[in-house]
Amino acid sequence: MTNKLSLYLHIPFCIRKCNYCAFYSLPNQSEEVKESYLEALLRQIAFFRTEREISSIYFGGGTPTYFGAERLCRLLSELYERFDIANCCEITVEVNPATVDLSSLKLLKEAGFNRLSVGIQSANDNILSLLGRAHSFKDAEQCISDAALAGFENVSADVIFALPNQTNGEFASGLEKILSLGVKHISAYSLQLEEGTPFYKNFADYSFPDEESEEAQYETLCNLIKNHGMKHYEISSFALDGYESRHNMNYWARGEYMGFGAAAHSFYNNKRFSAPNDINSFIEKSKIGAFAPTNYHEIEPIPPEEAEEERIMLSLRTALGAKIPVPKLETAKKIAELGYGSLENGVLTLNSRGFRVSNYIIGQII
Repeated sequence: MTNKLSLYLHIPFCIRKCNYCAFYSLPNQSEEVKESYLEALLRQIAFFRTEREISSIYFGGGTPTYFGAERLCRLLSELYERFDIANCCEITVEVNPATVDLSSLKLLKEAGFNRLSVGIQSANDNILSLLGRAHSFKDAEQCISDAALAGFENVSADVIFALPNQTNGEFASGLEKILSLGVKHISAYSLQLEEGTPFYKNFADYSFPDEESEEAQYETLCNLIKNHGMKHYEISSFALDGYESRHNMNYWARGEYMGFGAAAHSFYNNKRFSAPNDINSFIEKSKIGAFAPTNYHEIEPIPPEEAEEERIMLSLRTALGAKIPVPKLETAKKIAELGYGSLENGVLTLNSRGFRVSNYIIGQII
């Protein structure tokens, strides 16, 4: 564990709830609510004290850009005022293409944001509509173009596969369109049917791919992205050299991070804790102290045995791999021999095939 620290800010507002989304997000909130939440975030930030250098900052959601570029810039300015931000700090904001234009992107860039994570998800407008997204693929193209004009070089795109009503060929064609936009990083996720979402409730109304078709799409995904020069550097992400997400890699390396906002998670002082999914509770408790909106004081530090299991579990989700304990080396050797990765000098590194079944593999190791 290093002396560096990452920060996460959760912005729970969005235009509307997507049909697959189980994250804590609040559609169509008033400006008054947004202002109250901004002030609460500023209070929580002001209460937090640390001398550690901040190596990465991530604004996630919800849709942070729906919160407004001006509010995001004010928050970032406060972070610069309060903390020791590294000169090379990676500062990411999640973007819905329907919520930004050239002027707002310029504002974000001038404030210090240097990385965008754009929720494109699909290049097919019918699929985007099915997902409940607020943007079209034309909007996504315009967003990426505007980002370049605003000076953003480091742009990532989110992609979802294993969607209903889409063949492998259609998925491949759409992925090629997204890759042709010139993004430097891809985060790819298979559709998960989360309880409480419209997709989960209305499962029978959709034609979801079977397991074989989903595997075919995953293989197509990995091959096409690699053909564009990106490396599969962690379980859900691909990047050109030098464009790996430092914030995500800090998570996988068990680096500590402090989360601000309702529903934000943290790993700090060797404790994993979170704030509840309740904006009103967060706003009120933010008046008391940095940890008051969270369950920090109810959580015990992680014991060494559990920390070691975390190290293995998290490291195996990256291309760096994990040093395997001697009693489990024979198991790791069998995993490598089965074609799920490689074992060198006691370090097991999973490949794309291994990432796909990493939960099972991790279970065998720990």
